[in-house]
Amino acid sequence: MKIKLFPATLALALTASSFAQTPAAAPAIDLEARKASVVTLEAHIGQREKRLTELGQDIVSLDGRIEKRVDELVKMLASMSDSKDSKTKVSKIKQDAIDALRKGIDLYANKRREVREKIRTGDETALGDLGKFDERIFKRVDQIVELGKSFPSHKDFDKYDSESGSYWNGYYYQNTRISDDYRQNKRDSAQADKQRDETSKALKEGIERLDQRRRTMKELLTNRTLTESARKLYLQELGQIDAQTEHLNSQLVSVTTSPGGVATRQPGLDEAKDIENLLDDARRDLRGDVSNLFRLYDEFAASRARLADLKENLTARKDWLEKNAPAAK
Repeated sequence: MKIKLFPATLALALTASSFAQTPAAAPAIDLEARKASVVTLEAHIGQREKRLTELGQDIVSLDGRIEKRVDELVKMLASMSDSKDSKTKVSKIKQDAIDALRKGIDLYANKRREVREKIRTGDETALGDLGKFDERIFKRVDQIVELGKSFPSHKDFDKYDSESGSYWNGYYYQNTRISDDYRQNKRDSAQADKQRDETSKALKEGIERLDQRRRTMKELLTNRTLTESARKLYLQELGQIDAQTEHLNSQLVSVTTSPGGVATRQPGLDEAKDIENLLDDARRDLRGDVSNLFRLYDEFAASRARLADLKENLTARKDWLEKNAPAAK
C-alpha cells in the first residue's frame, strides 16, 4: 500500500530532513580570550620559576651544610689515634664513623636508583641530577678512605721495659715487663690492618659491581625497541661508570700503599667517650638533614617537571595564535 503525503506534511518532512543533514555551525573563536590565556599562563610560569629557584637555593644551602659538617667530623677523627689510656676506643669510634659513611652511600645510591627509574620511563628533566648523586657517593668513598688511612701503621718499639734488678746467690737478675708502647702499637697495627683489608675489599667489590653494570648497559643498548629517554640514560650511565671505576681504582691504590696516619692528638679514655657522644648527636642531625634534603629534591623535581609541562603548553598556544590569528591590516 502506498502512503500519500499531503503538501504540508511533505514540506515538514523535507524541512526536518534538511535540519538533520546540515551540521551545526562551529562556535566563533574568541581570539582575545586566547591571547589573554597566554598572558595568564606566562604569569603562572613566572611564579613557578620563582618557586623553583627558591627550592634550588634551599637544596644548595642544606647540601652545603651537610657536606661541611661531615668534612669537619672526618678531619677531626682522622687527626686522632688511640693512646695507652684509650686503648682501642678511638679506633672503634672511627670504625663507627666509617659504617655511618657507608650507610650514607647506600642512602644516596638508593635515591639515585629512584631518580634513574624516573628518567628511564620518560622524565628527562632529571637526567642531569644523576651526576650530583654520584658526586656525593664519590665524596663519601673518599672520606672512608681518609679515615681508613688515618689508622697508625706499625712502629718498632722495644718489647720489654727494664725495671730495677736484684742480686741473688751471686747473680744479677734484671726485672722486665712488656712495654706499654709495644702493647699499644700491637693494638694499633691490628686495627690498621683490619681496616685496610675491609676498605680494600669494599673498593674491589664496588669495582666489580661497576663492571657488571657496564656489561648490562651495553647489552641494553642493543635493544632496538628502546625509548629515546632510556637510550640517553644508558649512554650517560656508561660514561659515569667509567669515571667511577677510575676513581675507585685510584682509591684502591691509595689504600694499599698508604704508610698509615700520623696523629696529632691521642685522647684519653674520658675524652674519647665525649667524642663518641658528639658523634652520636652528629649522626642523628645528619640523618634528619639528609632526609630533608631528599624531600626538598622531590619537591624540586616535581616542580621542575610541572614547569616543563607549562612551558610546552605555552609554546603550543603561541603557535596556534601565530597560525590562526588574522594578520594585522
